[in-house]
Order: sequence, then structure tokens, then C-alpha cells
Amino acid sequence: MGSDDTMANNPPDNPDLHNDKDEKEVPATAIPVSIAPPLTANPLQVDNWVDYIPTTDHVEFFKSREWGKTPVGELKTWGFALKLHVFMVLADSRAACLYWGPEKVAIYNSGFVPLAAKTHPNLMGSPFYVGFPEIWDLIRPVFDGAERDGVSHDVKEMPMTVERLGYPEETYFTGNFTPVRGDTGKVEGFYNAVYEITKLKIGERRREMIAAMEIPTLSDQRRLKELIMPPFEKNPADVPMALLYKLDDEISPGKEVCVLRGRIGIPDGHRLAQEFTDFESDAGVMPLLRKANRKILTVPVDEKFDGIEWQGSGAACKYVSIIPLLITGVLRGFLVVGANPMRPVDEDYNEYINDLSSKVSSCAVAITSADEIRNRTASLEKQLADRTRRITMMAQHAVIGMSYLLEDGRIAWANDQYYEITKHPREDESHFKLSFFDRILDEDRAQAIEVWNHVIQHRTHLSVELRLKQNFIPPSGDPEPAIVRCHYFWVEDAGLANGVMINTTDVSAFKWAMSSEVRRADEANEAKRQQEEFIDFISHELRNPLSAIFQLAETIISSNPTVEEMEASSAELSQVIKQNIDHADTILMCAKHQKRIVDDVLTLSKLEYTMLAVAPVPVQLPVLVQKWMKMWESQLSSSDIKIDVQALPFMKTHGIDWILCDELRIQQIFINLFTNAIKFTKSERKREIRVEYGAVTMDPESSFSDTIQWAPNQKDVKDLTLSPEWGFGQQLYLTFAITDTGIGMSEEEIKRLFGRFEQASAKTSIKYGGSGLGLFLSQRLAERQSGAIGVSSKPGKGSTFAFYVRSRRTESPTAQTTLPLRTTTNHPLPLARSISQPFTSTTFPAPDLDKMHVLLAEDNLVNQRIVAQQLKKAGCVVYVANHGVEALEIVRSSDLWHENATSTSLDTLPSDTGAKHKHLDIILMDWEMPIMDGLACSREIRKLQQEGKIVRHVEILGTTANARSEQVKIAIESGIDEVVSKPFMVKDLLERMRERLSLPSRPTSGERAVTGP
Repeated sequence: MGSDDTMANNPPDNPDLHNDKDEKEVPATAIPVSIAPPLTANPLQVDNWVDYIPTTDHVEFFKSREWGKTPVGELKTWGFALKLHVFMVLADSRAACLYWGPEKVAIYNSGFVPLAAKTHPNLMGSPFYVGFPEIWDLIRPVFDGAERDGVSHDVKEMPMTVERLGYPEETYFTGNFTPVRGDTGKVEGFYNAVYEITKLKIGERRREMIAAMEIPTLSDQRRLKELIMPPFEKNPADVPMALLYKLDDEISPGKEVCVLRGRIGIPDGHRLAQEFTDFESDAGVMPLLRKANRKILTVPVDEKFDGIEWQGSGAACKYVSIIPLLITGVLRGFLVVGANPMRPVDEDYNEYINDLSSKVSSCAVAITSADEIRNRTASLEKQLADRTRRITMMAQHAVIGMSYLLEDGRIAWANDQYYEITKHPREDESHFKLSFFDRILDEDRAQAIEVWNHVIQHRTHLSVELRLKQNFIPPSGDPEPAIVRCHYFWVEDAGLANGVMINTTDVSAFKWAMSSEVRRADEANEAKRQQEEFIDFISHELRNPLSAIFQLAETIISSNPTVEEMEASSAELSQVIKQNIDHADTILMCAKHQKRIVDDVLTLSKLEYTMLAVAPVPVQLPVLVQKWMKMWESQLSSSDIKIDVQALPFMKTHGIDWILCDELRIQQIFINLFTNAIKFTKSERKREIRVEYGAVTMDPESSFSDTIQWAPNQKDVKDLTLSPEWGFGQQLYLTFAITDTGIGMSEEEIKRLFGRFEQASAKTSIKYGGSGLGLFLSQRLAERQSGAIGVSSKPGKGSTFAFYVRSRRTESPTAQTTLPLRTTTNHPLPLARSISQPFTSTTFPAPDLDKMHVLLAEDNLVNQRIVAQQLKKAGCVVYVANHGVEALEIVRSSDLWHENATSTSLDTLPSDTGAKHKHLDIILMDWEMPIMDGLACSREIRKLQQEGKIVRHVEILGTTANARSEQVKIAIESGIDEVVSKPFMVKDLLERMRERLSLPSRPTSGERAVTGP
């Protein structure tokens, strides 16, 4: 392979620099001069095998070598493998060389001659270490690795010094050494193919050097020497020497002086090291600079460059280039750089010098522009300062805050009122760019920046109200962020720095007065909303048990047998009596449920309105816990729950006996937690509950497990034991922990656990019931007693509920009063749903009113069981859903669904057991249900009806305790045909169902109505 560099060293504009006597003949690419003899025998088997190689000058040279004196011997003694490889090397059009035998004897083609350089012709037939001793240590591991691995090993970017144009050249080659096999099959030689990458390597090095010269920014005050000399020093090969001059006409009046700003390779005391030189003199390089004038000039070096300490290879440069530095068309200086003596001065060099000139000039222009901008800015700031002094006196006596900001956001001046209103620091270091934004509340900062940018960009004026970080103390109520009205307007004056004037007025008191009426109205509306929400919840929770009570009482009355029936069958009478006893038990359970709700609501109301008092009484903690456990003896026994009660050792160790606490309030928390433990444990295979109690003097949370997650307090917790009625005994914390083997909870369920009207999950509400008030009240009661409540739980591993409250030691009392027991309960919070638009009804065949097919969507298990039983007794076919999602699943499996409608005739009503798909006439939809409530489910049904997925209108009767007119309107808009309020009698419900199904056509949304008992 030959070199791809241009061999001429003449720059295009300097043809006189060429020197023919320095060049040598370089063998041209081999050209066949004769044809090989006819192939009458195998060339590899005859002694004159070389005659079959196409003849060229290089082949003749190859034949002329005295091969008998080389390690490979006479040509006729060479083996088949060596002959084959020689044929290939000499036929290759690329630069290639074969290194054969243990000595790595070189056999190469004409393309390799330029790479062999001065080692040619002696390299032919010589070992590698003889031809290239300087790189033998570098290449020997490559030979060894290729022989060991049997695969080619690469050599990348290998630097080499070759002499092919009459002088040593800096070159770079990339190639590989491929192992080749001999007659024995072993690796006996290496085929070396190489190509030159000198231009690519040196061009990349020069571009990196130029790229390292940074164009300075306005704030960068480095001079040209500091920008270009460091990259020059890091690339001594391409910059063996350099001189940087600046033309100055101010040093000596009437003369231009070249000031030496930087030098590389010029030693102290050298003739070119003079700092100041008359530009018109003949000293140093001044004649060359004048000859170059405003153009780049490349000239040979002469005697004036003698004595230079050439960088890089150390060889003296043959040429130097003069680069004029032009700034806005004016000649401001020169850069003199030496050319790499080991590379030609050709087109690539000229391109490199042009790029270097462009970059250095750009740096010089940027430095000059920055200097001019800084000088102008300093002048403008001085003028502005003078003007500022003239108006400061006027501004200081203004009744509003006034400030003048430069275009970059720095405060040029501000009056005392501005600093007083904004509390902006007066120190100089605090007046950085846009420092006034630091006084604005973080939430308003984006708005302030937007206004500032708008005024700057559009040269206009704007007003804005912003909140500050300091507080305004109103006549009543809590402190609020101070509010200021800022009026921005652009100020422009010829010859001075432009800026923005800001007038700042404190409007905090005015805004507070304006908002007080709004706040009172909002508070009234919020109070009304909370009251309605509270009434809705209580109405729903109290009416639900009443509905069951009504229906069970009706069942008892209607099941009373006649005399004839009593005489006919005593067994039937006995069965009726058993059912009535069961109904009576359920009625009692519902009544207790209502009482518990009332107790919880009263406690909640007192907590909300801070009417709940904590009255300390002296008690003994073990006695108190034993009394509580006595209450659950029968329930624990009937549920086969094992109970373990333990007192923690700290009490006994520190002799804690009588303590002060509010027995009733602690009892409320304990009963809630213990009741939940029983509820969630009694249906499990392993039924165990452990109670641990104790008292500590400090850090109560550390006495529990590290896994307890404590509920956050709703309000600031105050130490209630500091009140006089608690006495002066030692302060204590009473601790309680109840651990069960119930169903446990996930992390997501624990996060929702202590919310008002919330339970861990919807499944909890369906399976176990409850209002969701119990744990919320327990948390608030613990907080009210300066304590906290927490939980640790894992699904399927049970739960531990822990709480602690403040207490004090006390003396043994002469008498002890026990307060009555109160309990709490739980129920789910109704889910909030959006309201859809009314639908348009269609008609369908009249159903059998004696056998109505009913979908009962009801989450209350008691109501669900009783209503379903009564409907079935009246001849209805009943399908039950616990929530809206289950109701939609039943609809999709019925003949209402478009995919099922064709398989069942509407004229033949299917039974509940024999039909392929369920038949539905009417849906009884409870309002409040978990997962999906009745309103959302009704909206989805009407949406599916409009889309044609439900093929006919199905009547929906809403059954709910939410019976206010606003609520009924919402239900009608959600797609419910009629609302039946709870409690109701089933016979009245059946009558309404028959009436709805007897309508000749389905009603529009305006015909839907509400009924009730």
C-alpha cells in the first residue's frame, strides 16, 4: 500500500518553495512487462517456478536477490506453502509483506517499497529485527500473539518515521499480521497488510488543538495569549515555534510598535525575544510581517531563526507562516507559527493555517467586543449613578416603595419605603441580579418572573399583586403572607442604561378586609355542606337497621299461624317459632347497632366542637384491664378464642400502682380495638388474641415493636396532665397493645385505616360491616389524651393495634367511682360519584307480575338476606349483588345484554334454573355501596342502553335512606326511575315494582319520582 499523502511540499501560493534536489526516485506501482510462460506444468513443482510470476521491475529485483545467503535459502529449495504465499504477495495491489520463518524474513511487493523507506532494498530477504530494529520490541508481541492464537492481530495508528521524499516524515499506519501455514500445517509466516492514516491522524490532532481555543464570553476576561498559547504548547509537533504580536500606536507617538505578547521556542536573549519592536524597522521578523500585511504568508526560514529551541521532534522548521489578525477590518497584530518539519507544506497544511487564522481572529474579535461592552457599561453605570443621586432625595420622601432596576435585574437604587415594605437586605452583597425575587413567596415567584420578562421584552408596563415571605398580622385571625401591589414600567433614556421602575404598595390590610366577608360566606357554606354530609351519613346508617327491623317485624306478623294450621302441624308451628326467635335476635342486633352509632356520633360531635372533657380518676391498671376482659368472657368462649393478658415488667419494677386517667375514654379506645380483634379473628382457623399493657416514664413508642406505624395527629398535641386536676405525681405513659391472628392488612390498607368513615378495604365492609368511625374516634380520643395510636400488620399474619395516653402517679383513694361503659361501631363511607345525563327510554313486552325477575343490589348483609327472603316468598326470582360491579356482571349475563338477547325469547320467561341466560325485569338499587355505588352503576347501565349493548329498558328503583330533594334529583339524573326511601315495607315495595312494570311505555327522566312509606 502506498502513502495517501500529497508528496509535493509546495503551498499553492508559493511555487518557489519547491526543491527538486531533495526528492528521490520512488518505485512506481508494478506494471507487468512480460507474460509468464505457458502453464504446461505445476509451477510449484518446477525449479524455475519464479518464471511463472508476471515480470515487473520489482519482480526482477526480487529474483536478483542472493537468496542462498538468506535464512530461507535458494529459491528452488522453497516449499509449496512459501511459493504460494510469495505468488499472493507479489500479485497483491495493496502494500503487503510476507515475514517467513523463525527469523521473520521479509518478502514484499512494490506497494510496500514506500513504507520500507530507507530500509529498501536491503529489507528484501532480511529478518524483521534487522530491517526495523527500532520497532522490533513493539511488534514482537504481535507476532507471538498471532502465532499463539492462530488469528490476525491488528496494529492501530502505529507512529513511524519514514524517508521517502528526501526527509524524515512523521507517519501513522494501521494494519494486521495474519498467521499463514507452512507445508507442515504449522504457522511458519505472517502476511502483513497495512494502510497509511497519516493525514487522518494529523488532521484530527490539528482540529482538536483549534477547537481547544475557546471563544471568550462577555464575563471571560482572559487575553488572546491565554486563549491560544496553551493549546499550542500541548501540540508541539504542529507548532514547533510561535510568536504573538500586537500592533500598538499609543506607546510611541506617530509610530506603530509591535508588542510581543507570547512566544514558544524563543529563548530569553534571542533576537526575536524583544518585547517592543518598531513595525517599520528591519529588526527581527518585521520585514516578514510587513510583506504579509493583510494576507497569510508562508515563507522559508532564514538565518534570523537560528538559535530557536524547536519544539516537537527537535528538528528545525523549513517554513513559517505569518497570520495577520484583523478585527472589524483593522490590522491589530500578527501570529507567526512554524510548520511541522516532518510533514509537507501542501494543501492540507494551507487548510490548517486558514482554520487556525479564522479561529484566532474570532477570539481576538470577541475579546475586543467584550472590552468595548465593559467600557461602555462602566460609563453608563457612572452616568446612571450621577443621575441616581439627583433623584434619590425625591424618592426617599415618597409614601410608596420605589426601586429602579437595571435591565439585568440588579437594583440600581431604592428608597427606604421599599426596604421597609419588602424587608430586602440593604447590604451590597444582597443586591445581586434579580435579588428582589427572593422576597416573594415561592408560590408566586413564577408569576413575578413572567411579569418581569414581559416588561423587559415588550418595553411596556404591568401591575401585579404578589405575596411576600414576611407575614401580615391582621386585627383578628392567624398571620397571613403580606401582599404588595407592584406597578412595573419601562424607563428608557438616551445615553443612559435602560431599566424598570417598580412602585410597591403594601395592600395587605386592604386585601384582608376585602376577603373577610368572603371568608365568612365560605365558612357558612362549608358548615352547611358538612352539616348536610353529616345528616346524610346519620340518616343512612340509622335507616338501614330500621329497614331490617320493619321487615322482620312484618315477617313475624305474617308468619303467625291460624288455629287450623296450628292443629294441622306442630312441626310447622315449631319451625315458625324458631324463625321468629331468629328474627327477634336480628331486631335486637340492629337496635344495638343503632345505639352504637348514636354513641359514636355523640362522641364525634363533642370532639369536633371541643366539648369532650377528660376527667382523671384514680385507678389500678391491672384491675381496670381485668374488668374489661370480664365483659367478653362469654363471647370469647362461644367463638373459641384463646386470650392471653400480660402486664409488662416495667410497672412492677418501678412500683407503679395507683394512677390517674380518664377510665371511660381509655375504655372506649380499648373496646373499639378489642371488638375489632374479635370480629376479624373468630372466623379464622387460628383464633388467639394477646393483650399487653403497662406504664413507662418516657419515650412510650420505643416500648412497642419497631414495626408499629403511628397515625399522624389531627391537631397539635398538648400535655393535658399539666392541668391542676391531675396533681403533681410522676408523669407516666399508659401503654396498650392488642394482637390478633385475624386477616391482617396490606400497606395500602393501613394508610387508609384511621380516616373518618373509612375501612381498610371494601371487602372489609362487605364481610364484617361497620361505619368506619371506630378507629377514627380511637385516634382522636388518644390524641385528646396527649397520646397516639398505631398499627402493625401483614396480610394473613394478623394485626397489632397499639396506643398510649398520658397519666400521672397518684395515692390510693378512699373511694373509687367507675364510669359507665360506652361503645363505638363501624360503617363504610358512601363513595362519591359523578352525575351523568338522563337517558332516552325504549319499550319492551310486559313481564309476568306474579313472577318478577329481580336484581337486588344491596351491600348490607342483613337487609340483603331479609329483602331477598321476602321477595322470594312473594314469588319473585331474585339475583343478589353486593355492589355495583357485581350488578353489572349479572346484567351482562342476562337476556338484557345484546350478545344474549337472541338466544332467549321474550315471550317465554325463563326460570332461574333452567335458562341459559338470566331474565331481568327490574333492579332494586341501593345508593350507598362499596367499590361501585348505586348511582355510578345506574349511570353505567343507561350508558350501555344508549350504546345498544343493553337491548331494552330495565326499571331501576333506588332504595336508600338519602331522601332529600337534592339527593332524589341526583338519583333521577343518574338514570334511576324511582326512589323508594328506607325504611320500607316489602309489600309496599312489591306494589311499587308492579306499578312500574305495568306502565304501558317506559318513562322519560322527567317522569321519575320518589315514594316512601
